[in-house]
Amino acid sequence: MRLFFRGLMSSSVLALAACTHSPQTTKFEANCDFGNVKFSTNFETAHLNGCRKMASNSYELLIAPENTPINPSAWYAFDVSAPAEQVLNLTLVYSEGYHRYPIKKRIGTADWEQIETRPDPKSKTDRHSFTLKTNGDPVRIAAQPIFDTQKHLKWIETISNLEYVNQTTIGQSVENRPIIKLEEVDDPTKPYILIVGRQHPPETTGADALTPFVEAIWGDTQQARNFRTNYNLIVVPLLNPDGVLHGNWRHNMNGIDLNRDWGPFTQPETQTIQTELERFETGSDRIVAFIDFHSTWRNLLYTQTDNEFASPEGFTKEWLKVVDEKLDDDVYKFTREPSPNEGKPTSKNYMNSKFGITAVTYEVGDNTELGATQIASKQFAETFMDLFLRQSEIQEN
Repeated sequence: MRLFFRGLMSSSVLALAACTHSPQTTKFEANCDFGNVKFSTNFETAHLNGCRKMASNSYELLIAPENTPINPSAWYAFDVSAPAEQVLNLTLVYSEGYHRYPIKKRIGTADWEQIETRPDPKSKTDRHSFTLKTNGDPVRIAAQPIFDTQKHLKWIETISNLEYVNQTTIGQSVENRPIIKLEEVDDPTKPYILIVGRQHPPETTGADALTPFVEAIWGDTQQARNFRTNYNLIVVPLLNPDGVLHGNWRHNMNGIDLNRDWGPFTQPETQTIQTELERFETGSDRIVAFIDFHSTWRNLLYTQTDNEFASPEGFTKEWLKVVDEKLDDDVYKFTREPSPNEGKPTSKNYMNSKFGITAVTYEVGDNTELGATQIASKQFAETFMDLFLRQSEIQEN
């Protein structure tokens, strides 16, 4: 059944897939066209598994994961078309997990609008009701403002126009989409920092932080130019393109959490990273730091504990201390959460244990405002560069 489902999704992102899930979903119809109201998934990242009409203007919408067990990142995204002005009573019904992301809507090219408060993390309800007023224009509903593969690719093209940045395809996803790497090309003898993103499809706020962080390092400031004189940067911004395109909750198209596959490297996407890291294993190039961008309930950074070895010694503690002093908590409050390496095959654990380097999981809150995310990311990047430049001066002396 999984092979059939994967083939169905590969052929088109337009199809609803209620029939591919457990028997409890058969009460819902895959066809979500009710004449005067239609729910559709004709866009990237769309996720809706079935619908049923309960009463006049009342509908239940099934939200089911790509497979189980699953992390409760219950992603949904769909369009609502209603030709007349009316009030719809909609209920999201989760077959797994619970309501995590407050409802956002967008009409046409207008800005995204959050239409409710953040759910209580302790409630963990598997049904969530809301009302939607329509005026005849299609409305897009989503768990988060859409950050699809096309937005990633547009950003990649913009960055790769910089004369010192090279864009290459270093591998393919399960469905043969390119895994793209951005890398400085002037001097491979300089030590490298590796940045990756979007292992988990719904984690759009992490992508919102990765882009300004990289832009600061590859920017036209004196600090950035000094940094590039001493260090190289590799960026793999979209490691799970299939999962993003299909609106997966967590996994790639083989049903694997990529951030639990660093070390085993069983998947095409993580095998791409494994191949990229070979030059650092052989010693032909040197890697000195690693950052993996994600999202979770609040702003935090998972780091090594103070008792674990990570070169440069004490870097993350000092880095986050300085940033915390510079950032107003009213703008961007975050915590450093030392997380011991207990063998779980995450990117942070693998990179630290394999290379002995500073390895950080940079988590942005689900509901952190975009402006605050960008301000903080730029500050994190500038402080990161400053401390590494000081490290270079120490080594030279």
